Parts: sequence; C-alpha cells; structure tokens
Amino acid sequence: MTSLKLLIIGTTDNKGGAASVGWNIGETLRYRGYSVKYIVGFKFSDSPHVHELKTPWLTRFLEHYLPYNFTGLYRHFSSFLLANDIDRGASEEILNHPWYKEADIVHCQNLHGSYFKLDTLVRMSKEKKVFWTLHDMWAISGNCVYTDDPTVWKSGARAKVSIMEYPPMLWNNAKYLWSKKKQIYQNSPSLSVIVPSRWLGDKVKESILKDKNLSVIYNGINSEVFKPGDKAKLRLKYNIQRDKRIVTFVAQGGGYDPRKGWNYIEKLAKAYENDPNILFMCIGGAKKGQIGNILYVPNISDKKILAEYYGLSDVFLFTSLAENCPLVVLESMSCGLPVISFDVGGVPELVEHKVNGYIAKYKDGIDLSSGLNWILSLPITELNKISNSNRAEVVSKYSIDKMVDVYENLFKNSI
Repeated sequence: MTSLKLLIIGTTDNKGGAASVGWNIGETLRYRGYSVKYIVGFKFSDSPHVHELKTPWLTRFLEHYLPYNFTGLYRHFSSFLLANDIDRGASEEILNHPWYKEADIVHCQNLHGSYFKLDTLVRMSKEKKVFWTLHDMWAISGNCVYTDDPTVWKSGARAKVSIMEYPPMLWNNAKYLWSKKKQIYQNSPSLSVIVPSRWLGDKVKESILKDKNLSVIYNGINSEVFKPGDKAKLRLKYNIQRDKRIVTFVAQGGGYDPRKGWNYIEKLAKAYENDPNILFMCIGGAKKGQIGNILYVPNISDKKILAEYYGLSDVFLFTSLAENCPLVVLESMSCGLPVISFDVGGVPELVEHKVNGYIAKYKDGIDLSSGLNWILSLPITELNKISNSNRAEVVSKYSIDKMVDVYENLFKNSI
C-alpha cells in the first residue's frame, strides 16, 4: 500500500475524452493502492472522491428547476464577452481544499472551460509537484486548440481558422492571453508537461512551455472491453445487413462539428452510392435510420455496445481535421479494424501507412477514397493479418494498464 496521494483537476470527472483519460489513470492508481481525489468543474459520477467546484448561485437556482447546464452556459458566455478564459474561475477554493493540502502530486487535465483560474498554477507549483497532461494546443496558444500556423501558437496571434478557436471570443484578446500564459509558466517552477503524442511534444518544444520537463505518454483504452467480436452474430443482433462491407465512423452530432471533416465523409459516401456492397455507418450522428447508403446510429455511451458496433464493422474511417491521440482510433484498432485517416496530429504514430491502415494526405478527399479502395481490395488473409496486428499492438502498447504503468513510474520518481 503506497502513501502517495494524488489530486486530479479537470473540466469533468469522467465525461469526455480527456476526462476519461484522467479518470482511468486515477481509478487504476486507486486500485493499485494510491489515494486519489478529483476536483472538477462538472461532476457526472456519484463517486465520493470527486469534488465539484462551486457555481454561481443564480445558475444553481436555475438548474434546480430546469434540466439545463446554465453553469456551462454562464462560463462560456462570460469568456466570450470578456474575451478571456484564464483570469476567471476557481483558485482559493482549490488551494484551501483539504484534498489539495494533503496531495503529494497534482495532475491537471484540461484547464480550459473557464472553471480554473490559470495563475493558480504559480502557487500550486511552488507548493506541490504539478503535472499537466495536454490534450490539445490551448496551453501554448492564445485562443485556439489546434493550428498549424506557427504565428498563432508561437507568438499568440489570433487563430485564423475559426473552427480551431476556443473558446470563441467577441474581440481579439489572443495576444494578452498568450503573454499571460507565458508569464504564468515562467513563475511555475515545478510544473511538468505530459503529452499523448510526439506530434504535440514537438509543438511544446518550440513553445512557451519549452523549458518545462516533457514526457510523452500515449493514451490508453480498455482493451478488455474493446475487443474483436463475432461479426455475423453481432450484425444479426443489431439487425444490420450481413452481406455488406461496413465502413464506420464516429461523429458526435454528425455534420454539426466541422472539425470532424463531415464533408469528406459525405463526398466519399456519394462516390460509393451505386455500390450495393458498401454501407457507411455513422455513430453519434444527429439523424436516425438509413438515408441512402449511410446508416445513422444514435450516440452510444455504453462502451461495451460501442465495441460491438466496431466488431460488426469492416473498416474504421477517421476524417478529423485536428486531433492529438484520438481514443476512437485506438478503440477501433483494439477491435481489429484497419483505420483510414488523414495525416493529422498523432494518428500516424498509431497507424502505419499501408501496414495496419491508410494515412491519406491532409484534406485530400481523393487520397481518402484511394485508401478505402486499397482496404476493400485486400484479400481476406491480409485483412485478418491487419486485424490481428492492430489488436496485438493496442494490447501491448496502448492499454490502460500500459498507460498507467508509465504515469505511475513518473509520479513515483518525482517525489
């Protein structure tokens, strides 16, 4: 039984990709004997080990009577009007909390969302060993989560691509935000940075966080839940055509999030609309049922059911235009699917071109189609080889236990 005490700070406890990474780290370390607590902007679990930060009395009053997230709306709207998402949020509430005071290590996940006052890092890093896992580029830019424009994240200019700006701001305050972040980091001596991909690590090495200790720890998924299934039985269970080649993609809200590259999916599906052997399946789309050659499946929150949908599929299609180390790619690989993706973020570190999937040129719909043609033309022996290889790769490198092993060693060696 270890005496090391860990505090995890994040936007939510277990809802969302970044939060689920932090939750899996914390709960696995708890199972291994660590004392683990969470302080979050929004609590979704019923765990007694999670403290939800206080919210304005008016939003609490409204939420008591109406089923709507008024606190989230308030935080989002205030950061929009003030063009500032780092100078408001909790500070003293965290620093005075007994869980913070007793912690040996503070592990931060996403700190954007206007629930955390960023200069709290200064005092925290003088009192504790602080690790910050970055899930995007927000920490090193003025006001964007992803961009390839070096003027944006190296100098703090405003994002030129609107879909990468986060949060949206009424006026251009990006230069101030970047400069304030730089000042905070310079005064945070024990702050160490963790990234889930070499791609993001390379960005950090050229950024306002370049002087901090940097570790690359890939995300991990539950390989015991996400595993290959009996394709024929699963298609029978969910009443899906057994004679089709099913190309699956996950898109929360379908085309409502332009960062997910929905227009490339639509064009690809249209190119195959006269092929009776191909069916595209959208998980999490806003529509329902089959429209043309696209089958829309509502959002699936149950991981076991999601794994079964992967299991009845033949190919996983990933058209996101900005990503780091996407969990859905690892989940689909763990279920034995070949992956087709744009050359984006850390995906090429997970998928080797024409070995266990296909990496298309960025925003090149024609090359994306070539990737699908390549996968569909492979003989069954090659497809089985890819399936087995992807499954083995995830189990050996990207399981939750493998991820937590690295985090545990990093934390233990820091004390």
